[in-house]
Amino acid sequence: MLNPSAVESSTKSVQTPVRRRRPSAEPAYLSRSPTIDMTLEVHGIHPVRARISGDEADPPALVLGGISADRRIRRWWPEITGAEGALSADRFRLLSIDWPEPGENGIATTDDLADLLAAVLDALNVARVEVFVGASFGAMVGLSFAARHSDRIGRLVAISGAHRSTPAATAGRLIQRRIIESLARLGNPAQGVALARSLALTSYRPASLFDQRFFDADPVETLSRIEQYFDHNGTRFSDRFDAGRYLALSSALDRHCVDPTLVRCRAELIGVTSDRLVPVSQLRELAGAIGIRARLHLIDSPFGHDAFLKSTDLLNPLLKSLLNAPGGG
Repeated sequence: MLNPSAVESSTKSVQTPVRRRRPSAEPAYLSRSPTIDMTLEVHGIHPVRARISGDEADPPALVLGGISADRRIRRWWPEITGAEGALSADRFRLLSIDWPEPGENGIATTDDLADLLAAVLDALNVARVEVFVGASFGAMVGLSFAARHSDRIGRLVAISGAHRSTPAATAGRLIQRRIIESLARLGNPAQGVALARSLALTSYRPASLFDQRFFDADPVETLSRIEQYFDHNGTRFSDRFDAGRYLALSSALDRHCVDPTLVRCRAELIGVTSDRLVPVSQLRELAGAIGIRARLHLIDSPFGHDAFLKSTDLLNPLLKSLLNAPGGG
């Protein structure tokens, strides 16, 4: 049941650094602030690739995305982290990482990743982040971080991520893992990843969007369009994402479980009305369990779970308003 104190709003549309690396070439218009790539040897055993953008005098912010995201946030989230975005490096000192390799030194759950992030902050001499903005898998890690390291976070913004996975979401990912494992036994793990990714795509966006994009009066043409879409996206994904990594991160999603009462920082929860993976009902439950520190904001986007990537015209002003509010950075 939703705690009356949890406010709901709606937006409608439609151990030390050991090596520094040259920043990747990116469009200059995105930000005027410096960007530094580095590899951190956390506690001497966990190599973590990290990126810092922005001035040291600006408030630090952790920014993490879904399982396919990496430290190059300007590349996969340019409208949000660019010069005109809510998370501009001209305003915040942005910290992002690559998700570590699966099973690397015991990193297997969102709790493990939350603890790893705390160790990364130690290595960078950052006592506390002003804001942690996580989307999808990053939101789940953010919730775990807030529950386990409450003294190191000012505010959490969790986009399309909850305290645990729903049974329906877990069921879909279980099938994806079975596909990968079956094809791996046949000697073609890459094909397994491509097919699993294709199945995942059907859960990221609502059926109505598939109807709009692929319907044709001739069902053979509909089938051809969908086949081309899955072949292209599945192959592109499997070219850069191996089977072990997919299996590990997928399993971490399904084992994720956070006690909301341990989230003691201000929590801005952002949901999408058409999201089937993280339904609004689940976010209402989460907001109620966190209590007075939580506010739920809804985006009315047709893109489902992909809205944080595809509906940035709705998300950006919402994030600006939240981060401009008192205590928001």
